[in-house]
Amino acid sequence: MPLLILGISMTLFYLGLGAWLLLDKSFLPDIQVEFRNIFAIMLLVYGSYRGWRVYADYF
Repeated sequence: MPLLILGISMTLFYLGLGAWLLLDKSFLPDIQVEFRNIFAIMLLVYGSYRGWRVYADYF
């Protein structure tokens, strides 16, 4: 059960941070826009993968 909670919370963290990086252009203004968008998309993809793994393992 603790690993399920950790998996769900990390999935939400990765998806939330990726969405925040894409939507809020004033967050981390020192990083170039292209690199920030690439990192945000990578976070969304990895968060989706983690969510799929949690679903496949526990449900």
